[in-house]
Amino acid sequence: MNKFVLRCFFICLLSQPWMAFASAGGDVDFCAELKSAKVEMAQVLANIKKKKKGDAAFLKAIANSQQAWQKHVQAELVMQFPSSNSVQYGSVLPMCQCVSQLDLTQARIATLQQWLEPVEEGDVCLGSKR
Repeated sequence: MNKFVLRCFFICLLSQPWMAFASAGGDVDFCAELKSAKVEMAQVLANIKKKKKGDAAFLKAIANSQQAWQKHVQAELVMQFPSSNSVQYGSVLPMCQCVSQLDLTQARIATLQQWLEPVEEGDVCLGSKR
């Protein structure tokens, strides 16, 4: 969440007319970053499914987990921007939504990658990560 606040502050600062010269060519397209992160997450999921292709229970569990995560992302966005009147949030709303989704997606990728990392012998709580 701190990353989000920092990004929004930075973007708001650069969007001020007196700072317009500073942002020329330096804008970050968070929605493009989000698209790239979604592609990366899809690849990580594909790699996990390939690694666990013989484990039907796990495959069902990860599909359910992914659906729940997608609902979580939508719920977080509604919580952050609850008004149905999007004018209330200004013209930066789409960008802010991308920033929020990007942070959540990057965290999900980090979580999923645990199933692709080598396991450490002796860790008895690995569960399906083995």
